[in-house]
Amino acid sequence: MPTSAGPVVAARSVPAGRGWQWIVEAWALTAGYRPLFAGLVLAFMALAMVASLVPFVGTIVAGLLTPVIEAGLILGCDALHRGEPLKVDHLFAGFERHTGKLVMLGGVSVIAGLVMLIIGAAIVGPSALGPMMSGIPPAPDQMADMFVRMLLAALVVIALSLPFYMAVWFAVPLIALRGVDVGAAMSASFTACLTNMLPFLVWQLATLGLVAVSCLPLLVVSVLHLGVMLLLVSALPIMLAGIGVAALFFASLYTSYLDVFAPEVRSPHG
Repeated sequence: MPTSAGPVVAARSVPAGRGWQWIVEAWALTAGYRPLFAGLVLAFMALAMVASLVPFVGTIVAGLLTPVIEAGLILGCDALHRGEPLKVDHLFAGFERHTGKLVMLGGVSVIAGLVMLIIGAAIVGPSALGPMMSGIPPAPDQMADMFVRMLLAALVVIALSLPFYMAVWFAVPLIALRGVDVGAAMSASFTACLTNMLPFLVWQLATLGLVAVSCLPLLVVSVLHLGVMLLLVSALPIMLAGIGVAALFFASLYTSYLDVFAPEVRSPHG
């Protein structure tokens, strides 16, 4: 794996259709290692879930370490791109490369999450939060006001979160693969996403389509009332399909990184 930190290069703009190709290339990239890669993604999600079970502290620890574990998946994809085998060790490879910067990125994410939470709570207001936290049903005349406040809070948080997610999308691969500083990585990521809104829209719609297709069997069983047993049986393949889509998500993060920042930041053997 390349070890020297390279400069942040300008992101290039790619055609809208590349959004679908990121998924196609992610599928091809993981050929021969799809079960293992899906297992690593499942382990990543399980670790995050277990950590979040610990009130407050667990959530903060999970937020700090999420970029580190995600970097391991990115490094695994980079190994596959360069013709090397994927290994279980790749899940924790982020603890061996630029760990401090990745944890710092996690810290920025934690702080941003807390800020969004505070903003949302401030918009909702104590008059609405009180009944929600106490479990006491609000009076009918309070329902409309609560609904408007909660809707406004959701819209404001989403509007503020979008630029942040744009800033962190490519930050992990830029840090893990290039050693770019956190601020520079977030700036480059934001610019890359801003100049590639259409391919990202195509990618998002394609990903949502894959999720919808994976849920079709459960929907059919539910609509046709085919029984609880068949419902439970259909849940297993849906869960497996969901894990597969999640694996494609992380692999397409890497392929989109290669495309948008190529050829300058491609792996030297890619």
